[in-house]
Amino acid sequence: MEIHEIRRYRRALRQFQRIARVQLNNCCCGVTLPQCLVLLEIDEHGHMTMGQLSSNLKLDLSTLSRTVDNLVAKKFVARLRDEGDRRLVWIRLTEDGVSTCNEIHKVNDENCLNIFNNIPQSERDSMIRNFEALIQAYLDHETSIEEG
Repeated sequence: MEIHEIRRYRRALRQFQRIARVQLNNCCCGVTLPQCLVLLEIDEHGHMTMGQLSSNLKLDLSTLSRTVDNLVAKKFVARLRDEGDRRLVWIRLTEDGVSTCNEIHKVNDENCLNIFNNIPQSERDSMIRNFEALIQAYLDHETSIEEG
């Protein structure tokens, strides 16, 4: 790969990061972006331990604990001790948390639909597959650094 192609990719990635950050900040329905990401991760998995959540979001436990504390205070998530292993703490959404996630999904789905309407139908599927392949390449690279 040529250096100019790498720089072109990096420039496009920076632009995408800025656009995505603005969109995410505007679509979190009254919670902060970190809180939004935590809510959506829990929503996707149903319930999780703090360790699982930390691993999935690539956040250290102290940072994550503060975010979860704020979500508990807002009554969006609840902490539950594992009855079999009292050291484990499970995190789950409350009714208010589910309602907030549903609103976040609704707003973001509408925004994505508007964006996708600007992409020809024939290109949408390949664009999503390419984006997923790019994400996998980043994850594979991250894993190789951790192992190396």
